[in-house]
Amino acid sequence: MKRHPKYLLKLEDESRLSCIFNIKLTRFGMWAAGILFLAVMFLFAGIFIIATPLKTLLPGYMKQQERTATEENILRLDSIQAVYETNQAYIENFVKALDTERIPNDSILMVGETRELSSDSLLPASPLERKFVNAMEERERFNISVLAPLAAEDMMFSPVAESGIFTIASKDSTRGEILIGGDEPVLSISDGSVLASYYSPAEKGYVILVQHAKGFVSSYEGTGNPMVSAGDMVLAGQMIALGPKPDAKGRRIVAVMMWHNGISLKPFEYIGSGAGHSYSKEDNYEAPRGR
Repeated sequence: MKRHPKYLLKLEDESRLSCIFNIKLTRFGMWAAGILFLAVMFLFAGIFIIATPLKTLLPGYMKQQERTATEENILRLDSIQAVYETNQAYIENFVKALDTERIPNDSILMVGETRELSSDSLLPASPLERKFVNAMEERERFNISVLAPLAAEDMMFSPVAESGIFTIASKDSTRGEILIGGDEPVLSISDGSVLASYYSPAEKGYVILVQHAKGFVSSYEGTGNPMVSAGDMVLAGQMIALGPKPDAKGRRIVAVMMWHNGISLKPFEYIGSGAGHSYSKEDNYEAPRGR
């Protein structure tokens, strides 16, 4: 018969020569007692660490205040990210709108195929509509030919630049193009107050609007840096902006427009008489030296 080894664990008090306890275990019992002892020790150590300040020494531990602050910062970061993406999308759309050379393929795809309307589907103008159009045209012709010149008789108009030259193509146009030589500034054509001053990418320069007396308004497009702002009072011949930047051919051109009571006028008829001879695109132009 095979014998199974047994182990005796005995605890004695030598001072009194008495046995406190003893226990006999087999090899399996020894292993079970060891495992149970280690489990109790680990459980005791865990409870001791959690219940005491030693838990702050554990890696990855964070205080409650720090954890709350971290959560709030994460929420704020998400909000800032959302606002940033919204603003970035607005800026990208704004840049696309200012890009005059952009081909709007996306808009064409959204619209889809277009169908031309037949002439039968368009109703002819009614007698009242034709009467209204004729009356407005007659009023505009009367304002341009009679009212505007009469209102301008008591006003003193100055040239846009001392040596400004009207282009021949713009003499009969409501958009007068004036060639400015050298670094001459842009001058106000009459007394008035500045309505607006802003930069226009389409004109590759600044745009200045000035309200004059008797219902006249003038606009200067493509100028250099403005010397006035909205609300300022200006005098005839006063510098309101620096000269425009030269184009690829070295020309400095400012576009001038005029209105009287909301009706477009031809600037050459009011400020072209003292502007010297007219300039044609066919004429040879030499940029000022040293400019």
